[in-house]
Amino acid sequence: MAAILAIVGCGPRLEVALLASEMAAPGVVALAGPVPRSELVMSAVDLLLRAAELDRTGLTRVLATRGPGSFTGVRVALATAEGLAAALGVPATGVPSLLAQAARCEGERCLAVQPARRGQVYTQPFRRLAGLWEPEGGPQVVATAELSGVDTPVVAPAGLALPPGTPIAATRVSTVEALLALAEQLPGGGLDTLAPLYLEPPPAVPPTRTVKPWPPSPQAT
Repeated sequence: MAAILAIVGCGPRLEVALLASEMAAPGVVALAGPVPRSELVMSAVDLLLRAAELDRTGLTRVLATRGPGSFTGVRVALATAEGLAAALGVPATGVPSLLAQAARCEGERCLAVQPARRGQVYTQPFRRLAGLWEPEGGPQVVATAELSGVDTPVVAPAGLALPPGTPIAATRVSTVEALLALAEQLPGGGLDTLAPLYLEPPPAVPPTRTVKPWPPSPQAT
């Protein structure tokens, strides 16, 4: 029995979904809040497995978004996918988060959007060709305010505030459900497909304050 696990970690909320052969619809867990996602993701996985009366050894494939998006969320999703794949000997696939957003769209064209930092978003245009979503350009980092002036309908994750006047694309599934739907179009892959996709450097970590020893070291004269 096939059982596919999908993890979306780089949006405003953590989303985890499971679809097994005998399930009429995927099980979905979506969590938002201040608790670190690294502390929640495996609890969400185990809850979904319990609901499906499976254990971890029943998983046959793992999908995870690899960015762009929240740096911490990217790392959590990919590390979880890599760990499960290595432990269970199943394929794992990293999927660009902007492609996962595009796969939610019911139309033929869209502008996929992911949250960035400092009032900005990551964007990439997509077009549906022969049932598959293909990029019409590379990903970019733009000011969120610029979305109100675009012509192409926007697909953004739940919880991302968009400026008034932004054209919104019709969608019917969550990001993680769209990620599951992409499984049929993507090769199984291996651990080498789980490289994070960053469009800008990670946030700088402030240097730690240097504490002078006490008592002071004697100075040479």
